[in-house]
Amino acid sequence: MVVILLIGGAAAYILLNAPAPAKVLVIGTTDDEISFDPADAYDYFSGNIIQNTMAMLVTYVPGTTNLTPDLLSVVPTLANGGISTDGLTYTLHLRTNLKFEDGTSINSSTLKYSWDRAVKLNGLPAFLLDYISGAHEYFGALKAGVATVIASAYANYTAQGVKIVDATTVTVTLRQKWSPFVSLLAFTVTTVVNPKSFTNDRFYPNVVVSSGPYRLSTYLPHQRYELTANPNYYGTPPKMSRVTIVRYTTSSDLKLAMTTGVIDVAYRSLLPPDFTTFQSAASVKTLQGASPVIRYLVFNMCSSADAAAGACPRATVFSDVNGALLRKALAYASNRTDIATSAYSNTVSPLYSLIPEGMFGHEDVFKTVYGASPNIAAAQSLLTQAGYSTTSKLSLTLWYTPSHYGDPEIYVAQALKRAWEATGMMTVTINEQEWAQYKASRTAGDFDVFLLGWFPDYFDSDDYVFPFLHWASGGSAQFGDWYHNNSMDAKIEAQAAESDPTARAQILGEIQAGLAADVPYVPLWQTNQQVVFKPTVSGIVLDPVQFFRYFTISVS
Repeated sequence: MVVILLIGGAAAYILLNAPAPAKVLVIGTTDDEISFDPADAYDYFSGNIIQNTMAMLVTYVPGTTNLTPDLLSVVPTLANGGISTDGLTYTLHLRTNLKFEDGTSINSSTLKYSWDRAVKLNGLPAFLLDYISGAHEYFGALKAGVATVIASAYANYTAQGVKIVDATTVTVTLRQKWSPFVSLLAFTVTTVVNPKSFTNDRFYPNVVVSSGPYRLSTYLPHQRYELTANPNYYGTPPKMSRVTIVRYTTSSDLKLAMTTGVIDVAYRSLLPPDFTTFQSAASVKTLQGASPVIRYLVFNMCSSADAAAGACPRATVFSDVNGALLRKALAYASNRTDIATSAYSNTVSPLYSLIPEGMFGHEDVFKTVYGASPNIAAAQSLLTQAGYSTTSKLSLTLWYTPSHYGDPEIYVAQALKRAWEATGMMTVTINEQEWAQYKASRTAGDFDVFLLGWFPDYFDSDDYVFPFLHWASGGSAQFGDWYHNNSMDAKIEAQAAESDPTARAQILGEIQAGLAADVPYVPLWQTNQQVVFKPTVSGIVLDPVQFFRYFTISVS
């Protein structure tokens, strides 16, 4: 930069050569963070920040679902000896000379500490570690609440589960065969944390100690995140040495920032009509890609027996035998086409199973059982059996969260209200809570019926059934659903242990048939990824696992 200063009106000038401003990639989003602690992070944006700042044990080749080593030196397989012949023991080899951003070494002790900490604290994603030897018993002891039993169970877990072999090697023993385990190594709950910054007695939602390409240098919670290149990262340096992520509270604000050039990239979430407008604009570029994200309706079906035993908060109108009639009635009445049209301008696809289209084992079970379009007569028949009529209507409150999933969410709720009230036998009130309170209310059992979304932890069909439907691990409880079916638990465990694809697909089909029969959830739609960016931006990859990599993006 050249600055010309005129001094005292004289015909003299001074040339000052100022340094050129550093290049910064600016990304806009409406997403918000919840917790950056891998032991408790369980939302998309928090996880995405972790993925760009904390290296995973394994990761995905950009644009694919193929695993490749990250902190590990090799992806464990049967062929390389990383998986035992009985499928119960995994040997994990870390790279040598790994460091956190502060220079602290990453080794086998760090890895064991991180996993033991995640199990001990029992955060939101901890149930995914349930298959590790001793973890299931420890989680059960926590529910019982007896201090001596908890201490004993945790000691047993730490002795059995993750064992140090040498400075860079650990073994992980499972209580039973679980084929998706390697995919779990790419999820944030299994990454390593710095013991200096993450003690094992509490969560640290605002702390990031980098082992990945970027470090979180400064940030204003829920507003702005400044990333700078991590000098101690083992891998290829990021394309840009600095990235700024700006959070906008509404999709309209995000659109304005992109339109005026304040940001270089807009990712999650523009309103569908706004994305369509950008597609025809010469000043920007757009990309769309397939997404593993699903959206669905949740019923709190805590049974009277489980509520009496203290296993769930309270029985609801959707509990027990009568509740099953109501859940099926709403499944018949729900209008996916109206949601896709009125809320998303036909940029999403109807979904008829929890396992999304394109995922192994997917079957359109809800289309088969309940039809592709609303069946009002069938819904009315079930409502009548449950004791309701046009003069004695079922009153429901449908809950949604207004910001976390973007501005269209209110239109989704309105579409469901229209569909259900079309029976003439329901009165639906729509209510909302912001995400932090929404999460707390759902797990407290405050909602009877509500909207949720799911981004997979690991890219496997198991991750669309185990967390949703498995009672014993606490999976269904963490959704505020409390679905309890021991037969379903057994089938979920059987498919996870099955290595033959044909046999596994058959079991997944049985699980999905059970889902349609019991209706603890109603799958509604599957999303698409959308991003808008300046022509000067390159390196954006929209891959099937929806890992949005900041470190591959550059701006000229």
